[in-house]
Amino acid sequence: MVITSTIEDYLERILLLSEEGGHARVTKLANLLGISKTSVTEMISKLKANGYVDFEKYGTITLTEKGRKIAVEVKERHDFLKSFLVLIGVNEDDASNDCCVMEHNLSKETIEKMKTFIEFLQEKNQKDVFERLNEYRVQNEK
Repeated sequence: MVITSTIEDYLERILLLSEEGGHARVTKLANLLGISKTSVTEMISKLKANGYVDFEKYGTITLTEKGRKIAVEVKERHDFLKSFLVLIGVNEDDASNDCCVMEHNLSKETIEKMKTFIEFLQEKNQKDVFERLNEYRVQNEK
């Protein structure tokens, strides 16, 4: 099974539901994703058949180790990209929406280079760069 952005979204949402102290169930997942329970059930069946989740009809959905590994990677990319976008001045709502697209389309290398850049600035006490960037942005916004 090729890991598509849809599959990544499902696995990430299942992880988030389980981390929030709740249980991932078809109805909760359908509401969260804004799709029908039938569509969720079909995808969960595919994910189960490929070893990404455990699920019994009318029960909870749990990630297998294989599914959890992917979900954690996606969540880490999501969290980093959102914080990066906010750091460079993107408002919180746009950052949330944009990082959802970016997390599936940027290469691992690109994300690693972005992380290295941020780490470099933080390590070399270049935090004022972000302040100067914000000042520049405010002065030049139209």
